[in-house]
Amino acid sequence: MLDDQNPRAVSGDNNPPEPTPYRADVVEQHAAKANEFLDAAGDWLDLKEIESEEQAGQLVDFLDGLRKRFKLADDDRKADKKPHDDAGKDVQAAYTPILDKIKKAGDRVKPMQSAWLLKVEAERKAEAERKQAEARRIAEEAERQAAAAASRNDLAGEADAEAAQKAAEKAQKDADRFAKSKVNARSASGGGRTQGLRTYVYASLKNPRVAFMHYQDHPALHECLTQLAQQEARAAEFNAETDTIPGFDIRIERK
Repeated sequence: MLDDQNPRAVSGDNNPPEPTPYRADVVEQHAAKANEFLDAAGDWLDLKEIESEEQAGQLVDFLDGLRKRFKLADDDRKADKKPHDDAGKDVQAAYTPILDKIKKAGDRVKPMQSAWLLKVEAERKAEAERKQAEARRIAEEAERQAAAAASRNDLAGEADAEAAQKAAEKAQKDADRFAKSKVNARSASGGGRTQGLRTYVYASLKNPRVAFMHYQDHPALHECLTQLAQQEARAAEFNAETDTIPGFDIRIERK
């Protein structure tokens, strides 16, 4: 008979917990030490500001302790992570040559498919233009018939002209539909993905000065210019006390 003191065993009760990919006990120790430093940091913040050389010296020791604690934790992180990094490198080394070969095969063959699709696309465009021209011709002929019938009060001719106008409208719709059609290559077996042409648009810089004027208010350009200025200002040969960068204020902060 079952009771609260002897619950029924369920599937999985005897399975050990899955091991963590890191040393859990080491992580717990670092977490405990980190919390101690956080509490101490809170005490320092309660002071608001340093009021004596003694306090400044004690803060030096505290910050040094923080750096050492960070390094200890980071060293253990690297140690726990290294086997996974090494395993990842082995996996990468095993698959990369295979993937490279497959990609190379595709890169060599794809131009053949592109050439075929471009050829079919050119034929489609030519046929679309022919259909549009034919639709215009039918429409013009229908208008001519209607005008001629109306000029001589030819009721039968008017009926024929109306039929011709409907045919012209249908021809125009067919031409428009064909013009919107896409060229693609379908799988011969039915199991492959249909392939078609994609349009890619590229911009090549021709006149940097004119381009700058066009984008002068764009935030991305401001960020790019700031990065260039930061690189120049932090270069060894740049003297932040005396050198300048046109268009920028050089600010020095000491921490």
